[in-house]
Amino acid sequence: MEYIQINDSNKDVILELFGKSLDADGFIIETKNKIRLICPHSNKYIRGNDFSILPNSATFVNNKPYCFAEHIVSHSK
Repeated sequence: MEYIQINDSNKDVILELFGKSLDADGFIIETKNKIRLICPHSNKYIRGNDFSILPNSATFVNNKPYCFAEHIVSHSK
């Protein structure tokens, strides 16, 4: 599995590929309806300067260790 690091030089392209953008406060939103994304594991809005996309998915999450742990646990059953 290949991983791509999200950084300032590729963030806008990645967001655009997934139909996302940033609102005025720097949170990731759906470009079409302007609704902020919520991390499924932390239940918090996702900031555009600190996020990941889970492997083999289009799921955006906050860059917090417990978010990755929750993902691993929920997919190991």
